[in-house]
Amino acid sequence: MKENINVLITGPLPPPAGGISIHIWRLKHLLENDFTIDFIDESKERKSNYFNIKSLNIFRYLKKIIASDVLFIHSGNKILKKLHIITGKLFGKKVIITLHGYGPRRKMPFRAIDAAVFKLADKIILVNSEIYKKLSLPLDKCVVKHAFLPPVMSEEPNLPEYINEQIKIAKEQNKILICANASRLDTHNNQDLYGLDICVETIRRLVNNSLPVYFIFTVSSLAKGENRFNEALSLIKKYKLENNFLLLNEKLSFVKLIESSDIVLRPTNTDGDALTVREALFLGKKVLASDIVERPEGTNLFKTRDIDSLEKQLESLINEKKSNAVKNLNETSDNDSNSLKDFYSTLISNLFIKK
Repeated sequence: MKENINVLITGPLPPPAGGISIHIWRLKHLLENDFTIDFIDESKERKSNYFNIKSLNIFRYLKKIIASDVLFIHSGNKILKKLHIITGKLFGKKVIITLHGYGPRRKMPFRAIDAAVFKLADKIILVNSEIYKKLSLPLDKCVVKHAFLPPVMSEEPNLPEYINEQIKIAKEQNKILICANASRLDTHNNQDLYGLDICVETIRRLVNNSLPVYFIFTVSSLAKGENRFNEALSLIKKYKLENNFLLLNEKLSFVKLIESSDIVLRPTNTDGDALTVREALFLGKKVLASDIVERPEGTNLFKTRDIDSLEKQLESLINEKKSNAVKNLNETSDNDSNSLKDFYSTLISNLFIKK
């Protein structure tokens, strides 16, 4: 078996924080004691200490590929996925690709082209089994493994003091703290993808029903979504929810916010294997999510885009707040750091076992 394996990870590095970028950063912490880790960053925010592919420095790109033993691809961009696989195989590298999702709108012949290139990889990690149904991939190369990796809490920055102060006030008033997040306020099927609109309406109803709630909704970026953000702020003011609903455009540690919350909400109208849901379950929180995709065990569901269903289920969780019925994924055998480290380390090391 090869020693001193150099693993080159491609994909977006935080900041900004997103599902894939957080996964990559936690994967680095999981593997850095067993392998030499390097990166090709694909984030829009360039960092001085990491090579970013958007620099278009082809010579540095190829130098990194050549120096690696394993190319571990987490790219979201369709073109970059294929570029990395083909380049890696041309230089005789072992290639692993994690497919963090695969859009339902992808049609032929593009679907066949994608599958043909993905097949060149030595291992294909699928974050859910639904992806396998959409692509014709060799079964022996595929492994289904959700994208969740345990948070590195020691690296997570503390919440801003003004948010901690609002949380403190809410708890002193015995309010149930609920949180949700969005990377951007995008639309899907001409609807609010992250469900900010239905959150505002639901909290309005709960407050009118005299339920003690405090909701924090964080948005990382206002790119293409500033109007929707301002409309929501106007509604919060119109409904006099300033003491019950805090809408933020803030890049913060959402896992730290989860840690302080009672209920975590995932009201999206499309989704993959949501990191938010698994983080909340891992931390032992009550989780309510839309039923748009299959959710992990322990997740409470409401009917997607149905405000009545959301209100009913959220009210039920609020009333059950003191119960201990939520399963804590931290206690399960395949979600602890050691088990996940073994999984990825074995996957990489086995690439160099002669068959």
